[in-house]
Amino acid sequence: MFRYRKNTKNYRRHTDELCPFCHPKPENILTETAYSRVIKNLFPYDHWEYRTVTEHYMVIPKRHVRSLNELKPAELIDLMNIIAEYEGDNFNVYARSSNSVERTIPLHQHTHLIKTNNKHARAAFYSRKPYISAKI
Repeated sequence: MFRYRKNTKNYRRHTDELCPFCHPKPENILTETAYSRVIKNLFPYDHWEYRTVTEHYMVIPKRHVRSLNELKPAELIDLMNIIAEYEGDNFNVYARSSNSVERTIPLHQHTHLIKTNNKHARAAFYSRKPYISAKI
């Protein structure tokens, strides 16, 4: 998964004092249930598993929790029902652990919902370590 350089720069410049998941802009909310929201990812990935990303959303608990194991049973069921619905619509489901150094909003659990065009890239070039090459 990666973003193009321009999108990465915009992402790194974005800072917000409030938790963006506790206070999402109404126009970015796609679905809302009693315990969860599906929001547009403001800084979506450009590629996922060597495929172009066509849609990138996130499902987030309304309650500010760091990890899934902090959710109450009803909250967890609600969240998993949303994830199951999107997975059934061909979205990839991805979440980092609460201790991951790559997790940019570490204090609020969020799960990525990523849809791709399903066309495998012919080649990929990375200019940062680790250098990885794709199937050609």
